[in-house]
Amino acid sequence: MKKTVLKTIAAACLLVLLTLTLSGCGTVSESVFDGSRTADENSFRMNYTTLNREDSADLVLAEGEQLHIEYSHTQGTVDIVVGMDGQTPLYRGSGQKNGEMLLPISEAGTYHISVTGHKAKGSIAFVRVTTAEN
Repeated sequence: MKKTVLKTIAAACLLVLLTLTLSGCGTVSESVFDGSRTADENSFRMNYTTLNREDSADLVLAEGEQLHIEYSHTQGTVDIVVGMDGQTPLYRGSGQKNGEMLLPISEAGTYHISVTGHKAKGSIAFVRVTTAEN
């Protein structure tokens, strides 16, 4: 009888240990993007409730144009890089939360725009301002 009680206790302990061990296997995945993204020949826009990744787009811009950049975040931050491949970036911003600016384009070409979110919630927009609108 003593052996039966010990076996029952051992089995119960093993069951509890197994339950605790397996409960840690289901990790909670952190979402990397939840929102909307649009890019066309005139703009690159994102609205998101979660941005935890890098996203990018290319815009072909002419000399004399400007790039209107506007960003607003209620949570987290973003890093922004705007430039042409193989050249020093025209703009680099780290830990951005809220702001607006006009970035003058002094050389025609394809500009790569990179946005990296760090637990960010908000929106960001890069809009071409053509020479006729200046």
